[in-house]
Amino acid sequence: MSDEPVSMRVLSAAAPVSRQRLWLTLLWYWGTVAAWMAVISLLSTDAFSATNTNRYIDPLLRWLFPGWATPDILAAHTAVRKVAHFSEFFVLGGLVFWASRRGRVEQWRAGWMLQALIIAGGYALLDEAHQAFVPSRTPSLSDSGVDFFGAVVSQLAVYRHHRRLRRRGVIG
Repeated sequence: MSDEPVSMRVLSAAAPVSRQRLWLTLLWYWGTVAAWMAVISLLSTDAFSATNTNRYIDPLLRWLFPGWATPDILAAHTAVRKVAHFSEFFVLGGLVFWASRRGRVEQWRAGWMLQALIIAGGYALLDEAHQAFVPSRTPSLSDSGVDFFGAVVSQLAVYRHHRRLRRRGVIG
């Protein structure tokens, strides 16, 4: 028999379960963030360069808008790509906030929002740095700005949604 008090043995026996649950929780929430970051990194490869997406986006735009001239199609193609940048980081910002709160639905904290913005902003810069090493891609700080704006809008949406739930009395 052990010399430890019974309370310590119970605590020691319970600790691995709690630790395991914590790791599974962290893996679930932050693993989703890591998976989305992997998707963003994939979208930063040569396969998704303007030249390669041109083969898919331009015919679709010409079909949707048959009267548009080539400069209009090129401008729309650029706009589609910017919306993609915005959307990728809108989702990333939301996922980081979601991971930060780890299921605590009733809470909203400015620190979680700030963490989401810092991580998304840092990843936006890292994404553009990665593109500097891809011959068919051009790194652009303005793209990082669009990315960061997507993360900011996601945080505003989360905050507004949380306020709406509080006003309705759904959460405390």
